[in-house]
Amino acid sequence: MAIALSAPNFVYNNPAHRLVLGWGARNSLKAELALLGAKRPLVVCSPRAAVSPEVRALCDLLALDADGIYGGAMMHAPVASALEGGRRATMRGADSLIAFGGGSASDLAKGIALACAEEGRLLDFVLERTPDGSISSPTSKRPKLPIIALPTTVSGAEVTPGFSLTDEGGGKILFRDATLAAAVLIYDPELMHGVPLAIMAASGMNALAHGCEALYSRHSNPVSGIYARESLSCLYRSLYAIATGARGRGVYSELALGGYCAGVAIVNARTALHHAICHKLAPAAGLSHGIVNAIMLPRVLEFNLAVARAEITTVARLLGQPQATAEGAIAAVRELSALAGLPARLKDAGVSSAIFPGLAQQILREPGVAFNPRAVGSAPEIEAILNAAW
Repeated sequence: MAIALSAPNFVYNNPAHRLVLGWGARNSLKAELALLGAKRPLVVCSPRAAVSPEVRALCDLLALDADGIYGGAMMHAPVASALEGGRRATMRGADSLIAFGGGSASDLAKGIALACAEEGRLLDFVLERTPDGSISSPTSKRPKLPIIALPTTVSGAEVTPGFSLTDEGGGKILFRDATLAAAVLIYDPELMHGVPLAIMAASGMNALAHGCEALYSRHSNPVSGIYARESLSCLYRSLYAIATGARGRGVYSELALGGYCAGVAIVNARTALHHAICHKLAPAAGLSHGIVNAIMLPRVLEFNLAVARAEITTVARLLGQPQATAEGAIAAVRELSALAGLPARLKDAGVSSAIFPGLAQQILREPGVAFNPRAVGSAPEIEAILNAAW
C-alpha cells in the first residue's frame, strides 16, 4: 500500500539499535555482549527479579557473581536508585548494563549510565518546558555505558532515548539523550508469558497510548505513523486475546512486536497530553504508570476529539472495530481495560481529587503538552480532564 506523505519535508531520527525477537531469545545474551565487546555487565532489575529463576539463569549463563546484579529498580525509578546504581557500576568497573524487567528497570539503567558518565550530575540534564512554552533539553556529551534491554512488559521504555526518574518528593523528572537508548533490544515473549494479566494489561494500555499519541502528535511524521499503525493493530489483537484467556506463543510474540513498534513510533512523534498527565499523576497518586494510562487514555482521547477526529477514527479501524468511528475507538479502549479487570476511574484506584488543582499546574509545565494536537492553555482545562476521570 502506498503511503501518502502528510508533509513535503520532514526529518526522521532513530537511535541505532540491534533487535533480537523470538521465543527464548534471552539465551542470545552472551553472544550479544560479545558483539559489543562487553565483559563486565551489571544487571539492573527489581529486588524481586534479582532473586527470580530467570535472572539467576542469566547470571549462570554469563558467569556473574552477586556483585553483577543491582536490584534497585522500583516503581517510578527514584533518582537515589540511579545514583546508587552508578556508584555500584563504577566500583565494579562495569562496561555495560543489562536492563531486565519493565519500564522502571529500563529507565533506571539509563539513569545509571548518565550518572556514570557525568559523575552523578543527573539534574544538570533535566528536560523541561520553559515558561514561554519552548523545550529545554540539555544533553551530556560524554560516552555512556551501552545498555542491553530484556523487557518483560511492553512499556516501550527500552526503545526510547527519553526516560524519567522521581525526585525525593515523588515528582517525576524527565531526560532525553539519544546516546542513552539501548544498543541491543532482546524481546523474549517467553519472559512476557509469565507476567500476571493485570500487570501486562496495564503495560499494554501504556503501549496503546503510545500508538494513539504517535498518530496525532504535532511532532508525528509519515515514518513514525507507519510504526504507530502497526503497533495499534498488534497490541489490540494480542491484548484482547490475552484478556480473554489466550496463552499461545503467537499471541505473546505479536504483543512483543506491538510493544516494540509503539516504542519506535514515539521516538520521533513524541508523546502528548496523555503522557504529560500520567507522568505527574502516577507518582503523585502512588499508582503504576500503566494503571494511570488505562484510566486516563479514554478521557484524553475524548478531549482531543475536536481536533483529531480523523486520527482517532483511524485508531478505530486499526483496532478492528465494526463501527469505525472515533467514539468506537474510545469504546474499544474502555472495553479492553474492563476485560483485563483494570480500574475505570481514579476514585476506584484510591486517588483523592484534592490533589488535582496543584497537579494540573505541574502538568501544564510538562514538555508533552507542547505536542498535543489540541492546544492546552490553562491548568483548569487539565483539572477538568482529571475530574472527568475521577
